[in-house]
Amino acid sequence: MLEMKVLILYFSMTGRTKRIAESIAEGLSSTDVHIERIEYTKKVRDLLNEKEDIKKGDLSNFIYAENIKDLESYDLIFFGTPTYGAQPPAVFEGYLEIAKNINGKSFVVFNTCRFIAGTILERMQAEIEKKGGRVVNKRIFKGFFRIKMTKVKNFVEELNQQLVKRN
Repeated sequence: MLEMKVLILYFSMTGRTKRIAESIAEGLSSTDVHIERIEYTKKVRDLLNEKEDIKKGDLSNFIYAENIKDLESYDLIFFGTPTYGAQPPAVFEGYLEIAKNINGKSFVVFNTCRFIAGTILERMQAEIEKKGGRVVNKRIFKGFFRIKMTKVKNFVEELNQQLVKRN
């Protein structure tokens, strides 16, 4: 087992991203994995009306654990989102606005989508890099009705091998 502290942070609208995040958490060979959900308290369609405020860090209509704000103690941070209009939901940028100690941290970003993800992972990587973080891996999990969990397991195996080489 690897001795590193891992945070798996995700936002899920239908439960698909949640299932992926949980599968990643189960499969990682790290000894200290924390999984946290960012949950929206209003209807999903309200995200569009609040998009600009959320991007500026107004997460007042979200429920999340306070410990996710400070990334100092984590060695690796995962962030997973669904595709929302060919881009990450505004909560991703909003979280980056409130998060502390991003500089120098390693990230893995993942995304779920039914059709086309576009450049979502590249956008997420660019935003993380603006804050001084570094994306070490990224993956899109696509499926119209459901996502094949073998793809997730293969991704986790790849990550475990990458982490062993890194340490």
